[in-house]
Amino acid sequence: MTGHDERLVAGLSSEGRSEAVEAGILRDQLADLSKCVFISMPIGTVLSALILAVQLLSGGGLATVLWFIATALINGARVVLAAVQSDAADDRPEAVGARLSLYGLLALASGVAWSFLALLSDGYTTPQAPLYLIVLAGTSAGSVTYGTSYVPASINFIVLPLLTAAGCVFAQGGVENGVLAFTILLFLGGMIRSALLGQSRFRETSRLKYEAREFAAEMERNSRRDPLTNLLNRYGLEQAIAKLGLSDGPFVAMLIDLDGFKSVNDTYGHNIGDDLLVKVARRIEDHAPRGATIARIGGDEFVLLFSADRCPQQAGELASAIIAAIANPDPELNSVRVGASIGIYQAEKPRLTEMLLKADFALYAAKRGGRNEYCLFDAGLDAALERKNRIERDLRGAIEAGRLCSWFQPLVRLDSSAVVGFEALLRWHHDVHGAISPPEIVTAARETGLLSLLTETVFLNCCAMIGELVKQGRLDVRVAMNLSPRELEAGNVDDMILTGLRANNVPAAMLEIEITEEAPVDRDRVDEKVGRLADAGISIVLDDFGTGFSTLVSLKDSRIRKIKIDKDFVRDLAKSVEDQALVEAVIGLGRTLGIEVMAEGVETDADRMILRSLGCMIAQGYLFSAALPMRDALAFDAAAAEVIFEPLRNPRSGNAA
Repeated sequence: MTGHDERLVAGLSSEGRSEAVEAGILRDQLADLSKCVFISMPIGTVLSALILAVQLLSGGGLATVLWFIATALINGARVVLAAVQSDAADDRPEAVGARLSLYGLLALASGVAWSFLALLSDGYTTPQAPLYLIVLAGTSAGSVTYGTSYVPASINFIVLPLLTAAGCVFAQGGVENGVLAFTILLFLGGMIRSALLGQSRFRETSRLKYEAREFAAEMERNSRRDPLTNLLNRYGLEQAIAKLGLSDGPFVAMLIDLDGFKSVNDTYGHNIGDDLLVKVARRIEDHAPRGATIARIGGDEFVLLFSADRCPQQAGELASAIIAAIANPDPELNSVRVGASIGIYQAEKPRLTEMLLKADFALYAAKRGGRNEYCLFDAGLDAALERKNRIERDLRGAIEAGRLCSWFQPLVRLDSSAVVGFEALLRWHHDVHGAISPPEIVTAARETGLLSLLTETVFLNCCAMIGELVKQGRLDVRVAMNLSPRELEAGNVDDMILTGLRANNVPAAMLEIEITEEAPVDRDRVDEKVGRLADAGISIVLDDFGTGFSTLVSLKDSRIRKIKIDKDFVRDLAKSVEDQALVEAVIGLGRTLGIEVMAEGVETDADRMILRSLGCMIAQGYLFSAALPMRDALAFDAAAAEVIFEPLRNPRSGNAA
């Protein structure tokens, strides 16, 4: 599409769009007419030269030569006008209309000149008259054929010479001449009608073309805009960034995410939520530097992009002002307070993917600091992002190569020091970043779509461990693996586990599933899958008890066979009367409901003694052993380990997750 076409179909009112379409039609008429002139004028000149030759051969004199010169000059003027039109830069409707009118005047002048053909043939009475009439008819038909886009260019030419010819023939008298004159008039009428129809069809085709372009342009504009806030959307932001000049840098990208927006939708409904988004958009616009680009790229995510040199404020000061504006209480939202967190990244070149990725990383660092905070992407975050990206890139290879494996932490009876189970815990020593924590591994697997593969790997490791325990005749020892409700909700983990147990000939009773307490989106779906696992004989354990969303409700579930008291309540238990009271209450609840209770994170002998006195008989923690490779775990003797490793224990080394 040309620059003119883009201007033509730019956002206009309905009346303005109609005027723009009409201007485009005029331009098309002029362009078509100019193009056809280069065909019709040479033909017309050849025909007039033919008449000149016939006249000269039949004794014609100076009048014929002057007539030929006049027609040739007029034809030349029309060719010159067409040539000038090709280079014309002024495409305003007024200028285009003026050039079309000039074409009409030149056509009229040509028609006047051809009317003098009647004088050259003595009123079409000479022997050459039939030839002249044929040439005139052909020229008239050619004029209409090559001038369909603009009626005056043909009608102005044909009317006067054909009327003159009809009048001259009719004046000669006689029936035959009368019929011929009538025929000339019919021919004239047909040509006029053809010219009018031709122009109408040309204009209609041109109109449809421009309306189609206008519609396409409007669709293109709409595809770049968020319909709610009228800010740019993600695609529009990409288009805007592509047009930025490198000389305008450095550029600052702010990723703005609302805090508490979900509560607005839940409490007041989506209409109020939409109104709030519009208000937030306007508040960001009010504080944005001049020339800034603003976009809404998610439900409650906004992007503010601007040149650092054109902003009178430091990025942090501007972020604080925007946060304060967004956090300003809205009178329509009495019970909900909405804030904003902002991630900021500055770059020399405007690369959208990089800017959003790093601003997003800074945003989540801001969110970890609380509500209404901003964070600048700095060298520390850059190193953390590089670590995250490296871990995500290398995760699949580590899983497939067996470098990511499961170690097993013993579960010990406090009264006999007997090992009654193991918990499978992820271990990965990265070539560059060293030991990677299990939460980092799980997060990376979730981000890269490898969570199901990771879960299956841990499950198969558990099956291998159970297989070795069966060989040793230790059928009373269980092996636990961790699952989150979101894993159960999203995939077919239950099918994978049940199929895997059958395929590996593993007793279901020796497998435990430790489910962390987080709120699933579809609780019914999770409950159905937990039910399938429990019905197969797998022990369901409620992990991290006391730190989740629905602790007491979960205890009513008859499929829960064991609860694990979270390490935050167990660590330094001997020093906290409050924690002792809470642990005792949980143990009492478990005893009343017939649910086994165990503790994790036991690090001191004092904590072990208190747990035992409170009635908790099973525990795990660094006091007994850290997680061990499978071979070492199978050979682990808790009673012997207490004597051998007691001097080496570091109570604060923690219980590996």
